[in-house]
Amino acid sequence: MSPYRKRPRAFWVTPEGYPYIGLGLLLSLPAGYFAGPWAVLAAVGLTGYTAWFFRNPPRRIPEEEGLIIAPADGRVLEVADCEETRYLKKPARRISIFMSPMNCHLNRAPVAGKVEQCFYRPGKF
Repeated sequence: MSPYRKRPRAFWVTPEGYPYIGLGLLLSLPAGYFAGPWAVLAAVGLTGYTAWFFRNPPRRIPEEEGLIIAPADGRVLEVADCEETRYLKKPARRISIFMSPMNCHLNRAPVAGKVEQCFYRPGKF
């Protein structure tokens, strides 16, 4: 069974989006007072986009044994065999997924497991 199937969902937006949505709605009030109705429209539109960006749509997840579910929406750019030297210290398969601003930005757990190590690798972005 999928590790995230039983999690109840109170709202269709992930909790990570709540502060941004609240801030957008809070800023729309003074924007209307100081800058006029177009500023309110822009603030509410940006808040709506933020809610859409952090959406959590329902998914049908197959229950078959041995499947690995995609962790994110987007386009698979590369599936490559590589040498993992930090943790596994053996050959592994890397799957790269590109997420555009229009994709649902919610990452799920593709397989059941336990996170044993986290690290930051500086890059260009």
